[in-house]
Amino acid sequence: MGIRGRIALAISCVTALAVVVLGFAVHHIADAERERSARAYQDDRLSSALQIYERDAKLVLGAQLNDATLPLPLREAVFKGRSGTYVSGGEDPRVWAATGVSAGPEADGPMRSLSVSAAYPDDDPAQLALDRALLIAGCGTVLLMAVVSWFVAQRLSRRLRLSAAAARRIAAGETPDADALASNGRDEVAELGRSVHHMATSLAARVEAEREFTADVAHELRTPVAGLVAAAELLPQPRAVELVQDRAQAMRRLVEDLLEVSRLDAGVERADLDACELPSLVRGIVQRAARQRGVSEVSVAVEGEPRIVETDRRRVERVLVNLLANAAKHGKPPIEVVVEGARIVVRDHGPGYPAELCAEGPRRFRTAAPERGTGHGLGLTIAAGQAEVLGARLDFGAAAEGGAEAVLELPDRTSMAPVPEGACP
Repeated sequence: MGIRGRIALAISCVTALAVVVLGFAVHHIADAERERSARAYQDDRLSSALQIYERDAKLVLGAQLNDATLPLPLREAVFKGRSGTYVSGGEDPRVWAATGVSAGPEADGPMRSLSVSAAYPDDDPAQLALDRALLIAGCGTVLLMAVVSWFVAQRLSRRLRLSAAAARRIAAGETPDADALASNGRDEVAELGRSVHHMATSLAARVEAEREFTADVAHELRTPVAGLVAAAELLPQPRAVELVQDRAQAMRRLVEDLLEVSRLDAGVERADLDACELPSLVRGIVQRAARQRGVSEVSVAVEGEPRIVETDRRRVERVLVNLLANAAKHGKPPIEVVVEGARIVVRDHGPGYPAELCAEGPRRFRTAAPERGTGHGLGLTIAAGQAEVLGARLDFGAAAEGGAEAVLELPDRTSMAPVPEGACP
């Protein structure tokens, strides 16, 4: 249940509780007033009947002498010289008034009881009408408060949802709409919206500055690195040439990786989709990785029927080559690539990915655990970024038989239709 429903339910429950308490209080007060009025009325009748009896020795107004049905509490009170009223229950509830009188107007005989009574039913029409009115008014009040509280909670929930959506956009690297978060209110929700807006503005400025810095550094390094690579080829000693060229090539790859990371961060990369048979594509990628990156001892297995996928072959190759290079550098052979539908699994038999990488994903310039070798930490970051451009899902975990396992799940734009061999180089 959302916050709207909880707020509306809480206010409705409090209102219902207040209505029930108030209804019981009004019912009790009305019942007590009814009993007091009935007692007073019977007391007045008894006074009138007593005056006429003492003057004329006549019983009027339904008065009776020594009524056998007189309740015991009144009977005891009368013979103690007191008068009073009483409400009896049972099958025939009545209200009584009784007092003591002498045997005759002028005689000093034994004390007798003079009493009057009237029916006092439990289901009094006036009381029932009052209870019915209380029930209708209470239900109407609860319903009205539920509607009002729903609209109040709707407004509050909308502002909270805007703040939550802004937080999600911040997490995705976007800048939230300032007008959606700006508020002139003084309550806690308005303060939360303003705080999220300030945080988004600050984070966006810092991310943009970092992005520009990365792109600027990569661009500034590209020219001297290219000159360094060209100059290294002119060195006279073969061993020196080999060492300098190796380091220059490593630096050039780093610069190219930085440029690619900056483009991925800027969100300017777009996938160029076309139809391709996934197993053929993967085999071609593995062969090129062996020639260009020296990734050897890689086996490719296909489970199930081959599929035609709508994807960007260049970006799939970039992802797989980085995964294979990472497995070759930090893991142990043999490296296994399994194609199952639109799913590609890359396994090695090394120490496995660190738990932090599996839980949070790769981070730039954060290398793996020492037992998995060294590196600048951009390969897996680029693989994750390219997978996001493809709309695919890239997960890192541990293989069942030990070692590292990366799973690339391409989007479900697939077909089971067969294609000719070599349709996807």
